[in-house]
Amino acid sequence: MTARALVEGGDEVADVSAAFNKMADALAERDEALRLSDRLRRQMLADVSHELRTPLTAMRGYVETLRMSDVSLDPPTRERYFATLERETVRLDRIVTDLLDLARLENGVGDLQVRVFAIRRLFEHVVQRHFHEIERRRVAIRVDVADAADQIVADPDRIEQVIDNIFANALRHAHDGGRIELHAASEQGSWVLSVVDSGTGIQPDHLSHVFDRFYKVDAARASGSGGSGLGLTIAKAIVERHGGEVSAASQPGRTVFTIRLPQESFPIPNP
Repeated sequence: MTARALVEGGDEVADVSAAFNKMADALAERDEALRLSDRLRRQMLADVSHELRTPLTAMRGYVETLRMSDVSLDPPTRERYFATLERETVRLDRIVTDLLDLARLENGVGDLQVRVFAIRRLFEHVVQRHFHEIERRRVAIRVDVADAADQIVADPDRIEQVIDNIFANALRHAHDGGRIELHAASEQGSWVLSVVDSGTGIQPDHLSHVFDRFYKVDAARASGSGGSGLGLTIAKAIVERHGGEVSAASQPGRTVFTIRLPQESFPIPNP
């Protein structure tokens, strides 16, 4: 809407013209917001369609081959085909589950189960979950929890999901023999949790997009290495549901994901 009324003088006509222009500006802003929302919706549908098509295409190809009566497969090849089908099924299930989880988070569905918990224990759970890969690749782990941040108040299951998603991302891209650090501190009314890795880093032009759905960064941080492409997006949504914020900073050899949770939103209950 581009039409505007001429505002002259200080009489009632000028007041009506000014009110008309104000309404026109508001409608223009709303129209632009709707256009942006529609573009984002279309982009999301395109991204989701692409991500779902990849495992589905692979599964269809293997199923068609297995059903061919004139194709003889030796047992090892048949087993490999079934293993691939199982892997792609798990991948597809992960993508769909993460999409549903993200939709619930962004629409505020479901309450946070907030309580006091030990962040060190949460860190240990995350590390233990990835123990075998950590051992196999000889990745050094450091956990550092300040006394003031030993007990925090939030939804522990959701915060563990955040840390696990970021930690898994760091582990995928850390060098063999590299290092990952988990830190917790209390700073200026916030609990500050961070995950630091010694990987190759994220290029500056990709850094602002790492929390976008299905965003493909440079080869060192490609999302095709086992994740759904939604882990960091979900982590951001969970942190924001807590009233906090998450950010990323990177340089060659050091990438830091920082989570800030406001203490005033969930004060520690008196014993």
